[in-house]
Amino acid sequence: MKNIELFWNIVYFGIYQFDTSLRYLIGFLNPFNFINKIKGVQRYHSTYGVNDMNKFRNRTFNSKKSGISIIRSSAIIGGLLVLFEYGLFNFIQGITKKALIANVWEDSSHFFIYLIILLIPVVLINNYLLFKNDKYLNYFEQFEKEGRRKKSSYYFLSIITVLLFVSFFILSFLFL
Repeated sequence: MKNIELFWNIVYFGIYQFDTSLRYLIGFLNPFNFINKIKGVQRYHSTYGVNDMNKFRNRTFNSKKSGISIIRSSAIIGGLLVLFEYGLFNFIQGITKKALIANVWEDSSHFFIYLIILLIPVVLINNYLLFKNDKYLNYFEQFEKEGRRKKSSYYFLSIITVLLFVSFFILSFLFL
């Protein structure tokens, strides 16, 4: 079980690092980076207690405890599990040769039951492997101490995992 926890935290770390890197790349092109360096704009923000708006934005996005990047990464890793579950559902439909999805959309109460059944395992798995006692923070510290080569292997593993989950979901439609 420890290996699964390590693997899932590596994937989560890779997604978080990708999100952070992508935000920096997009932020480089953001005109507000330059606008926030104007003295008048800095004076305006300092009246509200923010001396450097760019550093404030970076702290808001990059906080590993409650930043925007960690929230988006959590949504992505949860979405991967939902894609996997939906792919399994498609395989079951293909094996049984029944259109079970028609039953889901038949009534709104069926849809909510289906949605709850789909989301409960995602919440339980991510809570147990990542969020219980903030396990991911300990793993993030460990991963950040690793060398560049090791981090690159983590990113590669994360990319491959995301691609496999998405491919599994897409290929599951072939069995319908």
